[in-house]
Amino acid sequence: MRTKGIMKKIYVLLICILLAWHSEAQYRFEDSIAMARNNITKHAMIALASWAVLNISTGFIIANQTSGEAKYAWRMNAYWNFVNLGLATLGYFGTLRVMSKKLSFTDNLKAQQTMEKLYIFNMGLDLAYIAGGLYLRERGNSESKLDTRDQYKGYGTGVIIQGGFLLLFDIVNYSLHHMNTIKMEKRLRQWELGSGPGGIGLVYHF
Repeated sequence: MRTKGIMKKIYVLLICILLAWHSEAQYRFEDSIAMARNNITKHAMIALASWAVLNISTGFIIANQTSGEAKYAWRMNAYWNFVNLGLATLGYFGTLRVMSKKLSFTDNLKAQQTMEKLYIFNMGLDLAYIAGGLYLRERGNSESKLDTRDQYKGYGTGVIIQGGFLLLFDIVNYSLHHMNTIKMEKRLRQWELGSGPGGIGLVYHF
């Protein structure tokens, strides 16, 4: 009986050690997921801001050195990227604010799913921008006044360029975030409910 009591205590101790190990490993895993997500977003905002600064700085300069349709296309590139620069700035500093937060596995999974839905929505907007640019170019073909035609077609070209860049930008970032989500789903599948004589419990598959 005494031996059984000692063995029971050893089993309890081993279970406590395993639970503590898993808790620490899970904590590190969740931190790594959050860090990866925030780093992806931070670098994405830097890339978007760089694109914006490049387009603003070159857009007005080249627009003043060209004429016709090209002038309006470069102007649109510059105008559009003031919005991109504002969004990139807000996104970058917003990411810095949340980097110190500790999230649970469930909260991290929700954050990943929200991020993916956001990029899918943005991709839809990007396609709408491209369609809008094509419409402006087609509208320009129906204008008899040369300057008005150049304006419509030039602005349309600018919108298509910016929409195309944003579509590529969103596809790349969605793919990176989805890889993060796959890691979480894989970890989730490693746990399953198991039943036995003693009842129901969680089973972890290495």
